[in-house]
Amino acid sequence: MTPQRIVWHHSGINSKDPQFDRINLYHKTRKFPRSTLGYFVGYHYIIEPHGALRQARIETETGAHDQGENINSLGICLAGDFNLTTPLDAQITAATILVEQLRSRWNIPIARIEPHRWDDVTDCPGKLLADNWLVSEFLKRNANPLARAYYALGIRLNLL
Repeated sequence: MTPQRIVWHHSGINSKDPQFDRINLYHKTRKFPRSTLGYFVGYHYIIEPHGALRQARIETETGAHDQGENINSLGICLAGDFNLTTPLDAQITAATILVEQLRSRWNIPIARIEPHRWDDVTDCPGKLLADNWLVSEFLKRNANPLARAYYALGIRLNLL
């Protein structure tokens, strides 16, 4: 599979605690296919509330995060319930860095960063986040050259 778009989600779990293991168990009970990395998580990546990034599937592996639309998409899940709250700054930073890396690696156009609710009957990734929220955050953080340099340095030093 060659990724051509990014579909972003929220976990729907209102907690600031790490959620990867909980999501993995839930997706296992729903009989999601096991990834080559050994997880049942349907997303390629989960970004925990405090910004930790967990990979559940390799990027060329078909996900299980958007029924009928997984064949050419990368799934990113931001842990939290964004019907009730908004992402923390560390989580936003991690998401924008990940989006930059994925876009660069796979040449994904900015117009192909889509919320799960497009073409689906769901409020995911949450009513408090606009459809263009992730694109807007990405552009805002990448427009400032100083911020861009800081985030790049943080990645190289594995600080973020």
